[in-house]
Amino acid sequence: MIDAHIHADTRPYEDFEMMALCMDGAITLAHDPFEMKSSDAWVSHVERLINNDVKRAQENGLKLFVCVGIHPRAIPKDYENAIEKIKDFVKNDVVVGIGEIGLEKATKEEKDVFIKQLLLAKELDLPAVVHTPRRNKEEITKIIIEEINSLDLKNEKIVIDHCNKNTVKDVLDIGCYAGLTVQPSKLTPMEAVEIVKEFGGEKILLDSDSSSAPSDILSVPKTVLKMKLNDVDKEIINLVSHENAKKLFNLTI
Repeated sequence: MIDAHIHADTRPYEDFEMMALCMDGAITLAHDPFEMKSSDAWVSHVERLINNDVKRAQENGLKLFVCVGIHPRAIPKDYENAIEKIKDFVKNDVVVGIGEIGLEKATKEEKDVFIKQLLLAKELDLPAVVHTPRRNKEEITKIIIEEINSLDLKNEKIVIDHCNKNTVKDVLDIGCYAGLTVQPSKLTPMEAVEIVKEFGGEKILLDSDSSSAPSDILSVPKTVLKMKLNDVDKEIINLVSHENAKKLFNLTI
């Protein structure tokens, strides 16, 4: 199993060991752990993910990969410098994508930063992981889809994450991957099971979004168990919990 979206910098050593007991690996992403007053603060955040958290996970038996990007809640004033710095960070072997990027309130600045990073992901031929907010999810997801459709992108390399039952179809219809986040206030394991039963396993990923918010670091294996108990086909379970993430991010696990 692969957890396709966590925030390792917020988690203790013990979580990595617990994940390693039943999972092949995880992907940690840039987010908003503190106010990004400048691109220097953002650089320090990303450097911790690459240099510190990958090592912490490895020491506890978990293979951890990294996506780098500017979260919509953590845009530094000099964000152009941060976007340029992404080009250096992706040269590191543990970096497998751009993220998490996206929209929170769909302000003009958010859209500008989002579009620039989508285009950079296309230029670098890397997957992009797109954030959708808890509030106004359906409305903001529609705006995200409009922005993606306005650009000549490789939609098959984009994950629109934190989907719910009302947004999954629209995301899959434009050829993007749909991320199902099993986390309090997002999806329960059974809600994820019902979505997978309806839409199948193609282009769907499971993740926990484990962070400083209420989270369950084992929500992916717990959801897999619920799928088994509810007669979801083994091939579909394998796709959503492992193979889709492995293929999209070109992971060596």
